[in-house]
Amino acid sequence: MKIWRIAGIALMAGLVLFLLTVLLKLLFVALIAALLIRVVGSRLMHRFPGPMQMGHGASNHIISIDNPTYRSPMWANAERVISIN
Repeated sequence: MKIWRIAGIALMAGLVLFLLTVLLKLLFVALIAALLIRVVGSRLMHRFPGPMQMGHGASNHIISIDNPTYRSPMWANAERVISIN
């Protein structure tokens, strides 16, 4: 009966080591993919100047459709003005 206990412990240790290596491989692949996306993505964004840098062909202008907030003039009030110079 002692042999089964040793075999069970060896089997569990092998399973733990296998799962640990699979997890480390997945983390390594995710890290490489993130670095690749970051480097290649930034280089691609520098090739296409303009609205593409804001995200998937976004426009520079804010468009409001039937929103009364943008029709009314906005008045800014300030209790305290801090000069920057």
